Amino acid sequence: MLYFTVEDKELLMELQYHFPLHERPYLLISEKIGLSEKDVVNRIKYYVDHEVVKRVGMYINYRSKGMTAALVAAKLGPEKIESFRRKALGIREITHNFVRDHPEYNIWFVIKAKSKEELDDKIKELMETSEAHDYVILYSKKNLKLVVKYDIFKGVSWGEYEDLPEEIPTANELGISNEFLKYLSLPLPLGPRPFINLASKFGITETEIIDMISELKKKGVIKDYGATLNGEKVGITENAMVLIKAKDLEEACYRIAKNVKEATHVVLRESNKPWDYLCYCMIHARSKEIIDVVAEKVFRVAGADDYIKLYSLDNLKPGIVM
Repeated sequence: MLYFTVEDKELLMELQYHFPLHERPYLLISEKIGLSEKDVVNRIKYYVDHEVVKRVGMYINYRSKGMTAALVAAKLGPEKIESFRRKALGIREITHNFVRDHPEYNIWFVIKAKSKEELDDKIKELMETSEAHDYVILYSKKNLKLVVKYDIFKGVSWGEYEDLPEEIPTANELGISNEFLKYLSLPLPLGPRPFINLASKFGITETEIIDMISELKKKGVIKDYGATLNGEKVGITENAMVLIKAKDLEEACYRIAKNVKEATHVVLRESNKPWDYLCYCMIHARSKEIIDVVAEKVFRVAGADDYIKLYSLDNLKPGIVM
């Protein structure tokens, strides 16, 4: 593990939590933490080269691309996992893929498609070719919190609740091109003016780009603006999925999203077969002890009847942490 000074940690926290929406974001950060703009940019390049920072930029909400998603829980024998992993690596629409310690279903992955019907077909084909005959599809019904940031000082995931719109507009509804959204989703260049090339390509000013990003953030189209860190590189080596059973699942999910800052990916789901645990969240931390404490907090805050805590045993799609 790399050694981080207090100054390093402060810079990484700024990049995650307070990355300025400005023509010269690195200059504003440099003035805040007492480094030169050049030093800030060079340090970020170092972090990227050493896989501490995955990217600086923003993600586009998949719903704005007219897509839908599901979490799939599947049962696979140990001898079939490697073959499944290879197949899944070739499917771009699978964004997370973990072995977890559920007593029945050991494979948990997220997959996206343009429609529920296409989603079902993709899942069915993958499950059949992987010889997974027992699986549950947990469709994404409502995303309540999608912030994935790490408090390096506390050693745990940490993010404020954002009131996301009920409906995320598509590019067509917004009157902008899919090409523009595609370019917005690329990592920002590590230079003094990271928006200048994008502005030049689309024939608009940097200020107009910044105004558009601001508006798209409000509409829920853009999420996780700033730096995305590799949790393991900053000591966040454990993660667990918490499954909640409650009489009022939507209310339980809202309580978690609003009151448990350590929770990420708070999602209300619906299933293709009887399944009692339909409110989900993730917790990331430097130790299982921290996760255990937060999971109990999730249970209390949600007013839940029961919960299941599933630790990650293996990441079948390295480079992505759910």
